[in-house]
Amino acid sequence: MKWLAIANPAAGRAREADRMIDRLRRLRDVDAEIVRTAAPGDATRLAEASSAFDGVIAIGGDGTIAEVLQGLDLRRQQLAVLPAGHGNCLARDLEVGDPGRALEALRRGARRPLDLMDVGVGFQDGRTERRLCASTLAVGYVTEVVMFGRHRLPQLGRAAYAAAAMVVVPGVFEARMAGADEPARPRHYTGLVINNTAHLANFRGFPDASVHDGVLDVMEQGHGWSRQLLHNLSVLAGSRAFGPLRLRQAASERLELREARTFMADGELLHGVSRVAVDCRPAAVTCVVGSA
Repeated sequence: MKWLAIANPAAGRAREADRMIDRLRRLRDVDAEIVRTAAPGDATRLAEASSAFDGVIAIGGDGTIAEVLQGLDLRRQQLAVLPAGHGNCLARDLEVGDPGRALEALRRGARRPLDLMDVGVGFQDGRTERRLCASTLAVGYVTEVVMFGRHRLPQLGRAAYAAAAMVVVPGVFEARMAGADEPARPRHYTGLVINNTAHLANFRGFPDASVHDGVLDVMEQGHGWSRQLLHNLSVLAGSRAFGPLRLRQAASERLELREARTFMADGELLHGVSRVAVDCRPAAVTCVVGSA
């Protein structure tokens, strides 16, 4: 099998992607051509031009994977992940969150179908866009944690988001959120999360979720800082105590925001978003996993 490895040098801590590239080059059983990105969007363009390859290896974080997915031939090509980001949600769910285990999985070649999220985004200025996502969509608290960790605590590397979650104070906003066949009533929230993975950055925030189950996992948040902190600590301890307002599963979700906000899609921050539609695409792509 012939792979194109697309590496994002800007992902995670300094030189993390370069270290992964060095280890990949030492794998004798893997036929991989390696290229690096230089700017946002490069991973999509490189994946679109990868028709000569049987699959694409994303070396980076969840944002790099998301870019690759936009250009991947989902019906013909396979996906592999070598983690080099901050959160690495998808890699953790695929049991390849550890670099050594990820390289061993690539060598062994165990594979499973992976669900994806088909996302339609509407902006305050009237623009719309569609994209595929594999991990996390969020507005409110989780997005604010990511922004704080990324911009204020980058020196902490993979611990940046966990540290940020302990200090960010949730803010309240109004939104309508419901499944495709449910009435959408306005409510006040501190955060909304639609996940494909069990992991939410470093946290296992959705203990019943699976990237192979054909449904979305939805978290509605509405607690203040002290209660949110208890929830964060419980998740870190592997406990279900002090949960969010609501956890549920659905095949699709619709979100309308009273006021446009910053929306996170697999690590990318989209500003001025007013509405989002999400549908689960079961078994959308074949992916290398840590165990079959």
